[in-house]
Amino acid sequence: MITQPSPSRSSLLPRRWVNLLLVVVLTTLAGVAMLPAYVNGQWPWAHTPQVAQLDQLRALQQDGLALPGWQLTTAEPITVNRQTWVLGEYSSLSANTPEQRFALLLYPQPWHNNQPQLEWLDLAGAQNWRIDSRQGLKVAPTAKSGAVQARFFRAWGDRQSFAVVQWYALPGGGHPSPGQWFWADQWSQLTQRTLTPWVAVSLLLPMEPLDAIADSQPLAIELTELIQQQLTTTVLKNTKP
Repeated sequence: MITQPSPSRSSLLPRRWVNLLLVVVLTTLAGVAMLPAYVNGQWPWAHTPQVAQLDQLRALQQDGLALPGWQLTTAEPITVNRQTWVLGEYSSLSANTPEQRFALLLYPQPWHNNQPQLEWLDLAGAQNWRIDSRQGLKVAPTAKSGAVQARFFRAWGDRQSFAVVQWYALPGGGHPSPGQWFWADQWSQLTQRTLTPWVAVSLLLPMEPLDAIADSQPLAIELTELIQQQLTTTVLKNTKP
């Protein structure tokens, strides 16, 4: 009869030492992380994280967004389901394309604890839009802003048809899903003890009812990149020390 050898006492020691060492390392790391706060008397849990860019977000809601190469002809607040958007209407300053126009709806984060909740669903309902040709739109990162992924579709009502681009503008780029903001916000709280600001963007490019949405894609990409860049370098930029 063959019996299994029982583990010796010496074979258990390495595992116990490893567990003890792990506890010591984690305790040391926690102490190092909290040391600056202890020295300065500022504990992370004693201060609720806030949005550092709240003043810029409020100014955006009042004044709209300036875009190089485009004249902002109208900037006015509109209320959609108790949410205050700012509607901007733009015309081209280029002599080559003086007829180009578009509308831009922006919903800046109104307060520190507000989270993105697919605000453009209310927007579509308020406009009685019928929607088709749903697809995604991708814009590569630039030296001044991150990459953007957006919703891209055709919408039409009783009087006008649009190619529509929608996304949440964040400091690091843009995405149509609130989940992308959530993870960015968690990282911001962990590393900087601040909240990640956001702006809901809805870009409306007028189009003829029977035109293919692909015809509007080059201008949609160009304007999406420009809008994200302007929001990143002005409204979403943390100017506080």
